[in-house]
Amino acid sequence: MSATSPEAGQVSPDGQFRWDGQQWVPLAANYREPTAWTRPLQLVTAAYLVIGVVYSVVTTALFLTAANMERVLRASNANLGGDQVSQAVNLSILAAWAVVIVLAVVSLLLAVGSFLGWRWVFWVALVWLALNSVGVLSNLNALANSGTQVEPAGVVVGSLLLSLVALGLFIWFVVALVRYGPWAMRKPGAPT
Repeated sequence: MSATSPEAGQVSPDGQFRWDGQQWVPLAANYREPTAWTRPLQLVTAAYLVIGVVYSVVTTALFLTAANMERVLRASNANLGGDQVSQAVNLSILAAWAVVIVLAVVSLLLAVGSFLGWRWVFWVALVWLALNSVGVLSNLNALANSGTQVEPAGVVVGSLLLSLVALGLFIWFVVALVRYGPWAMRKPGAPT
């Protein structure tokens, strides 16, 4: 393919072959090379997801109590009777824990996939971060209506900060995708 002797590891100008020192070897379909952004993006995403899981599990364990839930239910619906409140509290706590556990499992799977650089995780994490970014608005609303929240204002502020980090990561994902490709990995032979 080349009149001059290429260096081992060099990619052909068309980005389809790599010189192994003796011959041109075809690259796998959809092969991409990491850039300086690739590993930091993967590690920061994995760390964010793990921190988010720990934060949500700890704050749920500390503040999702029957007394707090009853206070919130009474504040939002004064027409509930004694038995109705008790049933609503139990159901609400069960549902909240189910949601926290499902979201924690999904986040941990995405964290592992981010750490390992699975390409499909990039796309799911992009959507996940976009959804978490909406938390900026919902947490601001929660701060404005703190009487109807199970968690104290400090916990909501922590959630707001995590949502802002998600927004920043989402923006980084989009810029990396536009500039290089998934996980900020570029096609071989593409300009850096």
